[in-house]
Amino acid sequence: MEHRDWGARIRQLRDVPIPQRTVESGGETLIGAVDPNQPDPHLLLAKVRKDVPQQINYDDGSFSYLQLAANQGLVDVTTVYFLSFGNVVATMGGGISAPRAQAIQRWFNGMRLTSEEIQLRPVVDARSRDKLARANAVEKLTIRVQPEAHDSPSALRSSSDIGTAISRMHEEYPDMTITLTLEVPKKPKWYSVRRRSRGHRQLLDSTSALAADIGDWLDNTDAVDVARAEAHIEEWNQQATDEKIDFVAERITAKCRVPLESTDGHSIDLHVALTELARVAHEHERTLRAAVGADV
Repeated sequence: MEHRDWGARIRQLRDVPIPQRTVESGGETLIGAVDPNQPDPHLLLAKVRKDVPQQINYDDGSFSYLQLAANQGLVDVTTVYFLSFGNVVATMGGGISAPRAQAIQRWFNGMRLTSEEIQLRPVVDARSRDKLARANAVEKLTIRVQPEAHDSPSALRSSSDIGTAISRMHEEYPDMTITLTLEVPKKPKWYSVRRRSRGHRQLLDSTSALAADIGDWLDNTDAVDVARAEAHIEEWNQQATDEKIDFVAERITAKCRVPLESTDGHSIDLHVALTELARVAHEHERTLRAAVGADV
């Protein structure tokens, strides 16, 4: 997809009635918004909460359900900042239940802002993709999935055989750490060269297929904390090398601090959030451009 000026497209939604910027998808209600006071290209994507939180009276210790006016509701909000190249976005969730990549993708496609289907993928260091593309064999693959903070685990969508197996185990054993390691044996006497070569080739194919699943998982859940492979690379007229591919560490991310409360009493200072997203995007611009093929 050629680069689009998403900021200009989204700004057109400022005066659009709420029903026309609402998408019902995946059992969720997603509402897009733009703050007219912020000049930076951004989207505020809200997910309507279905739970009813309770509040406490500190005088008598009693609990009661939070009462809202009929025209009000509770939402979890993610701030999306549009970079000026390569259709790259930076996101900052306002909480653990705020919309993540899958929800943002569903909202964009539901709004039909373009005739093409939009897919959101994590931006991975170009060197990581290059290692896997040049690999002749994979010696070892390790995936670790941790229990999630809430009782119901995130659905790990998968298109690969290994990804499907991990997803099923994560759903069936949500309170356990799941570690899956696949490794080609190190030349035991009974293990022929032919079988070793076949194992290397099969694990390479499986790792390549799983890479897309891992990218989706890392963008939509914090459960996956280990995803790495050991690859063997042989190229003509060059010495063979063994390379480690760390899908978690080589994913381009950044951390920044944003005040929980702003001076005007809102829950998150949007101006500070956008400023920080712009700052870290600028710090990683060269790496990001290389990853998406956008020349400086």
